[in-house]
Amino acid sequence: MHAVTLPRAPRHACRGLLLALVALAAAPPAMTRADGREAPATPVRLVDHVRPLAKAMLERPREAAQVLEGPAVAAMRNDRSPGRTWMARLGGTTFRVTTQDASKVGVEHVLEQVQRLPARYRRCLEIVSEPQKDGVAIYADLQGAAAHGSQDYLNMIPAANVFVVLHEAGHILEQRATSRKPGILARWATAAAADRISVSEYGDSITHEDQAEFALVHGIALDAGPEHLEALKALSPRRFALWEEILALAAAPAPGAAEPPGAPKDRPAKAKAPKG
Repeated sequence: MHAVTLPRAPRHACRGLLLALVALAAAPPAMTRADGREAPATPVRLVDHVRPLAKAMLERPREAAQVLEGPAVAAMRNDRSPGRTWMARLGGTTFRVTTQDASKVGVEHVLEQVQRLPARYRRCLEIVSEPQKDGVAIYADLQGAAAHGSQDYLNMIPAANVFVVLHEAGHILEQRATSRKPGILARWATAAAADRISVSEYGDSITHEDQAEFALVHGIALDAGPEHLEALKALSPRRFALWEEILALAAAPAPGAAEPPGAPKDRPAKAKAPKG
């Protein structure tokens, strides 16, 4: 997928990301111990820390998302092509799903992936569902990209899974946080250099992808449990602290709290429950 070059692609266009994320579920790297048995290798990159956890994230039972209303006929925001749109709810999060007719997928396909998101990451669904936005939008093709994410949109291809959503959530939440406190990516570059560990090969390419890849790694560790979050924090303490600040600035729910202190929250218009 790296072979496709987009003309002036946005900084959040994730070319080649999908294959890298599918590989998360592969077996973790190993080394031979003194007693002859295999032991996990020390992570060369942060993604190695969560690689053994990825398969369980795909298999763990989840709270089911519910369709509130739809489908309604829609024109896709990206190219005005025909599509359909729904309003859905996952826990306390209300959001929009829009699918291009050419994608041949419906709302159930999208909900199957987004309902795997940890609760702290669901704020990204609200942000891209604000008025005049398509919410989680599925396109048949994005010119070689797995997804495009910003605080204005979350566009994905049908093959994109929850790992792609976690990565794009990193872009969405960072942009919302930066709109309230400029300079975050410059601070991120400093934090990444100080941590002295790569997040992933894809993240090594540029600062904003390092940040989004850390969001992916953090999301998998968060889903796996507190001990894995603590291990990630020990490996990359400066990135970890700055990502927590980004979550708060973007008004993502904190653990055990419906609303964190800090920045105000921009909510999408409430969906009406279907009649009958």
